[in-house]
Amino acid sequence: MEKEFDIEVTSENTAKSSNVQLPLNILSFGEIEPDDVKVYIKQDVYKALEKYASSDTSKELGTILIGNYCEELSKTHVIISNYIEAKYTDASASTLTFTHETWEYVHNQHETLYPDQKIIGWQHTHPNYGIFLSNYDLFIQENFFNLPAQIAYVIDPIQNLRGFFQWKNGKIEKLKGYYIYDEVGKPIKIEQKKIEKKSEKSSKSSKILGVLLALLLVATVVLGVFTINLNNKYNQHLKELEAISAQLEEKNQIISTQEENIGVLQSELANLVIENDDATTAQTLIAAIENNEISFDNQDEILSLLKELVNDAASNDNQNEIKFIAYTIQPGDSLSKICNKYQLNYSAVKDIILTLSGITNPNSIYVGQIIILPVQ
Repeated sequence: MEKEFDIEVTSENTAKSSNVQLPLNILSFGEIEPDDVKVYIKQDVYKALEKYASSDTSKELGTILIGNYCEELSKTHVIISNYIEAKYTDASASTLTFTHETWEYVHNQHETLYPDQKIIGWQHTHPNYGIFLSNYDLFIQENFFNLPAQIAYVIDPIQNLRGFFQWKNGKIEKLKGYYIYDEVGKPIKIEQKKIEKKSEKSSKSSKILGVLLALLLVATVVLGVFTINLNNKYNQHLKELEAISAQLEEKNQIISTQEENIGVLQSELANLVIENDDATTAQTLIAAIENNEISFDNQDEILSLLKELVNDAASNDNQNEIKFIAYTIQPGDSLSKICNKYQLNYSAVKDIILTLSGITNPNSIYVGQIIILPVQ
């Protein structure tokens, strides 16, 4: 199982701005705000990133941006002149995680190819998701690219959208405009696909809706004889679904409470000395919990046995007490972020959390999932 660790992408060189020649041959895109960071991206880098973003739209792709920055008239100017592909990432259609191998590759390439330039940000794709920074993207920006001149660049290759994000007054904000530059005398030619206007999209949607309505009308005429019967069955199914939903909600509440109690008792049981016949029973119960063999029907029985074992064993061993709590995953959470929140050593407690929570991949957690955390 791959371990995550924090890498701070800063250095002595990135801590200070340097005397850098600003590009003279530039072409602006969007609206350049006076108080915003001025971003310049070289023409061939811009085109290469566009091509790379379109090479695989089934998952997110990323790069590390290389260049320099300077301060002119109290304004920050960021100049992107190169990039390094973020290889060996753990990526899906909506997430991108830089692994240990990714950072090792990036640092080797940086030292070999661009030793006199700086890491000034990162770029990743949002295939058909639009231009924004998710909670996890914000986590990466805040922890790995938190210097005032470090930026984020997002490309949606399907919707043909792109945008830069800056640090402004301690917050991350989207830039309204940026520059594309090249050597003096070299023409800047950028061809972008035309983006459909909302009205055009609405017109297409209306046409599709009209076709669907026509098909629905034909189907209604053909099946008119069965309409009443189908409506009655539909209403009956709705009532049954409502009843089932109510039962599921009630069971989920019970299960949630019972799971929390079982988790707490399990943690207490694991830290108590159990002897004689109780040891066999305890091992059986712990194995059942770890193998997810607990169901709604046997939760009460297991909870009762756990309470009995804990009470019996507590008299034999009440030292080195470790408390456990149940935590519900929130949007933007990661295991390392949760451990930081509770001041836990992620490396030391990760395996405990994975085992007690039945998680096989620390990067595959979802909102609403309940995990068990050891709290001293």
